[in-house]
Amino acid sequence: MQSWKDIFTFTKQERNGLFVLGILVVGAIVFLFIQPSFAKGETQHVEIPAEFLATNETPYSDSSLNPHRENAKNEEPEIASLAGSHSVFQQNQMFVFNPNNLPEEDWVRLGLSPAQARSVKNFENKGGFFRTKEDVKKLYVISPEKYLELEPYIVIPERKDSTGFTQKKQPVTIYELNTVDSAQLTTVNGIGPYFASKILSYRRRLGGFHHKEQLQEVNGMDEEKYAQIQGAFKVDSTYISKMNVNTVEASELRKHPYFTAAVATALVNYRKAHGPFKQLSDIMKCHLVSAELYRKIAPYLTI
Repeated sequence: MQSWKDIFTFTKQERNGLFVLGILVVGAIVFLFIQPSFAKGETQHVEIPAEFLATNETPYSDSSLNPHRENAKNEEPEIASLAGSHSVFQQNQMFVFNPNNLPEEDWVRLGLSPAQARSVKNFENKGGFFRTKEDVKKLYVISPEKYLELEPYIVIPERKDSTGFTQKKQPVTIYELNTVDSAQLTTVNGIGPYFASKILSYRRRLGGFHHKEQLQEVNGMDEEKYAQIQGAFKVDSTYISKMNVNTVEASELRKHPYFTAAVATALVNYRKAHGPFKQLSDIMKCHLVSAELYRKIAPYLTI
C-alpha cells in the first residue's frame, strides 16, 4: 500500500509536465479576460501619407471603400436633382412650345403635375385640338395663373394643306341642338357616332334641351369635351316637349331624368288630394319639390 509521500512525489518528467500545464491554464485565463476587447472591434487609425492628403484623395482605389471619390472633383448636386423631376423643389423649365401633340413629359417640364399632363393628353386622345392660345386656358387643369405663365411661350403654327399653303379657315357651322341629327353631330370635332347617339338619346329622355349646358349631363361628357364642342351649338327651347302637370301620370313623370319615383308619386298624390294646380309654381307646395328642383323641371311642365 502506497503512503501519502509516495502519492505526492513526482519524477522530473512529471514536474515538467505540470509546469507546462500551469502555463497553459494561466494563458487561457488571460485570454478570457482580454477577449471582449477583440469583440468590440476597436477602430485602428491608419495614417494617410502626405502625398494623398495633398490631392484630397485616399489611398483606396475601390469606390466602394471611398464613396466620395467619384464626386471629388464635381460640384454637389442641387436639391432639385436629388429630389427628382417631380419634386416641389424642381423649377419649371419654360420654353416655346406648340400645345398640340406636346409630349406628356414636356408638360411636366412646364410645371404641370404628371396627373395634369395625363389629363391634357386625354383631351387630345378624345379628339381635342388647340386652335388658339385661349383653347389652352379652357382646360380645367390649367389655372388662370398657370395660363398667364404659359401664354407668352405658346406658339400654334397655321395649319397647312398638302400643297404647303395655309388653309383658309372654314366658317364654323352652328347647329340647333334640338333639331340636329346624328350625321350632323358627327361633323363636330370631338363627336363620333357613339357619342352622337348618346346625345340624341338624352335629348329624347329630356324632351329637348333647354340650354346647351345640359350637354354636360350626358353620360361620359367631361369638362374638356364640353369645352371642345359647346361652341358648335345653340338652343331653341320652343322645341321642348312639355307635360301637363294636371293630367300627367306618375309613370310618365318617372321617365324624365329629373324626376325620381318618389317625387313623381308625391306630385301626383298632392294633385289628387288638393285638386288641379292653378299655376305652375304651386307644385312647390309638394314637400319634395324644392326651389332648385323646380328650376330644373319647370321648362318641361305646363298647366
